[in-house]
Amino acid sequence: MDPTSSDTNASDQYNALSYQWVIFGLLSVSHFLIAMFFFAWGPLAPMLKGELAIDNSQLGLIVSAMYFAMMVISVPSGFLVDRYGARVMLMLSVSLVGMATILLSFSSDYPTLFLVAALGGSGYGMINQITTKGLMYWFEPAKRATIMGIKQTGVTVGGSLMGLYIPFCAQIMGWHKAVLALACAILLMPLLSLFFYREKPDFISDSESTGTAKAKGGLRLLLLRPLVVTLTFLFASYAACQSCVVAFLVVYTEETFGLSRVIAGSFLTVAMAAGTISRIVFGLISDRMLHGDRVVPIALLSLIGVVGLSLLTLFSESPPLWLLYAIAALLGTSLVGWNGLAITLVAEIAGHDLVGSIMGIVFTISWGGMVIAPPLFGAIVDLQGYAAAWLMLTMVLGMACLGFTAIWIRQRRVRAS
Repeated sequence: MDPTSSDTNASDQYNALSYQWVIFGLLSVSHFLIAMFFFAWGPLAPMLKGELAIDNSQLGLIVSAMYFAMMVISVPSGFLVDRYGARVMLMLSVSLVGMATILLSFSSDYPTLFLVAALGGSGYGMINQITTKGLMYWFEPAKRATIMGIKQTGVTVGGSLMGLYIPFCAQIMGWHKAVLALACAILLMPLLSLFFYREKPDFISDSESTGTAKAKGGLRLLLLRPLVVTLTFLFASYAACQSCVVAFLVVYTEETFGLSRVIAGSFLTVAMAAGTISRIVFGLISDRMLHGDRVVPIALLSLIGVVGLSLLTLFSESPPLWLLYAIAALLGTSLVGWNGLAITLVAEIAGHDLVGSIMGIVFTISWGGMVIAPPLFGAIVDLQGYAAAWLMLTMVLGMACLGFTAIWIRQRRVRAS
């Protein structure tokens, strides 16, 4: 063995351990900023309904337009991430969301909002494949669930800030200018990525990181695995519940209990904060306490979500604020906190070569729940009221909880045999 080659490889790995945090920062901040666009629709909902005279069903259709665009772009963008790498696709993704945010700041009619949501969804639909591809290269397996959870907290922190940022700034300068300021911040990230993002550590060669012919055959086999099929539809159930809570929690508390927009927005902030903590804590539990088991913590999170949603079906009069904050924390812990573990589980099943492609396919189907659920939820609210709509979500997430539990039981039996 050539000692010079060995020393060079060791030096490359040491440099990678240092530079991995630059990559982590670029990916996390990008995800954080575009998540602010993603979560803006909930806090904006009362203003949009009042200014444009739209109802809950129309509001749900706007959110569905964003999720539909995410779903459509997810598969092709996954293949493009595997083919061209994370750097180019990161710049494209963030640029699309930045342009959509600029257009949102000038929007004054319902059709424009619909198109803005679709454009922003096209950019946001790429980001999970991009960030997961990058982190799979730059971080070792023993850190992945924790790192993925921390990266995903950029999403929840962005959502938390939007719950306060939009209502507060809208009172000072109007929501149009508040959204324009956000657009300027988003559009800084493609420039930073151009100069500072590196595709993978130097010690990983192209021959180690690619394998097109093998990847194509492996992708077909992977998609036929019962576990992958089952997880895809369970994630769709989770995503459906998440999209409805994010879109309607603020307007629900304002309309049902007569709370101010600032207080109503703070419930979303609490949910996002709880989700932020949940992603880190449950990532650590998965990596350290459960030695890489991703299914058990996801099953537990779904049970927590069932409890939170079921409580919302019980209110016939205004509950105390502390109880609403507690429910928001439960919902955030579950319906916001699950993503990091889900992404890690899918990425580890796929491996380096297929991570972009398989995530694009799995999350395309999963996001189908996000497309269908918000307008259905809004229609149920308009026809039957919020209690019936929350009951529907409770049943959907309850079935997902049973599904994750069944996977866990089967895995135990396989290990025992």
